[in-house]
Amino acid sequence: MFDKLLAKVFTFFAQAMVKIQPIWDRAKVPIALSVGILIGWFVLGWGLFPIEWTNATPAHLREDWRSAYVASAADEFYRTGDMALLQSRLGLDLPKTKNVPWLAQEGLLQQDLQVAVDKAARYRLDGSLPALMGLQQIAAQDPAALFPGEATGEQADAAATPLARLLRIAGFLAVALLVLGAAGIVWYLVASRSRGAAATKHAPEGASVTTMATQVGVPTAEGDRPVKSFSTPYVLGDDYFDPSFSIEIGADFLGECGIGISETLGAGDPKKVTAFEAWLFDKSDIRTVTKVLASEFAFNDPDLRAKLAPKGEVVMMRPGEEIVLETSVLRIKARIRDLEYAQGASLPPNSFVQKVNFELQSWVKQGEEVGTYLED
Repeated sequence: MFDKLLAKVFTFFAQAMVKIQPIWDRAKVPIALSVGILIGWFVLGWGLFPIEWTNATPAHLREDWRSAYVASAADEFYRTGDMALLQSRLGLDLPKTKNVPWLAQEGLLQQDLQVAVDKAARYRLDGSLPALMGLQQIAAQDPAALFPGEATGEQADAAATPLARLLRIAGFLAVALLVLGAAGIVWYLVASRSRGAAATKHAPEGASVTTMATQVGVPTAEGDRPVKSFSTPYVLGDDYFDPSFSIEIGADFLGECGIGISETLGAGDPKKVTAFEAWLFDKSDIRTVTKVLASEFAFNDPDLRAKLAPKGEVVMMRPGEEIVLETSVLRIKARIRDLEYAQGASLPPNSFVQKVNFELQSWVKQGEEVGTYLED
């Protein structure tokens, strides 16, 4: 019972991956770009390098701290009578912008003065109360004397520093780039979908297999150029070598092929790879064909060869050696372009690989199966 359930889960997973793979192949660039932007924005911008605010005004303080600050400034003004000093203490001599709350929000200073007066009366701060009430009276009856540095419209723009103008321009350019980037991603997705729809149109009734393949731009004869060509090198130390490549006609996913580490010798790092496994997955019949490319030592060693045999036909690696993997629809040629063995004091000669370069080429086979497979 458990084996059947496991088989159903595996089948469902394989079918889901077959459907997801072509979507990922078409949209991996915008997805990677979006993930990169999000990581940069949240992790770097908010986590590692958050914005630090400087040169804030007293009006940015919490309400209780604002009332205490206003009371202190009022006491100083009561003693000195220096209006310019009071304006500097409260930040009222700055240009009127949204970054100076007491200037940008009408009546906010009066509200904070009232809070300070109420607290002074509640806690019987008789020394601060006259100064606060005097300042409150000035703010109510003669606000022009308290706010002489107000600048609005063109005056505020003229008072802005070159750095502030540069920051505004940089912000505008950043927003424009984000909008253009989003538009580019949308255009890429729409164009990919349109190309996919055009590539998977039905062939006319009675058309031959060759005609159907030609309509989607794919040669069917092995003598023609392959559908896809892949080149992937392995170098000693690449312990996770396992590249794979999608085989597609336009937007139609046909299958996948790849080559990876099959068998190693000895212990420790790096892995001493003595055999690789080439494989071909065909979506049309949900099966994987494999062959093993073995080193000279592994090929001639009876025990190692017997261990490798269940994985597929064992072929000895030589420069220029080719193997062919076939399914009902696809044909793959894997070729060894160059090969160099490593030398280990404790291991036999020609037993593990120093470097090798594999070339994989894929074709769509001719036959009735292809015609059935390419139909929607």
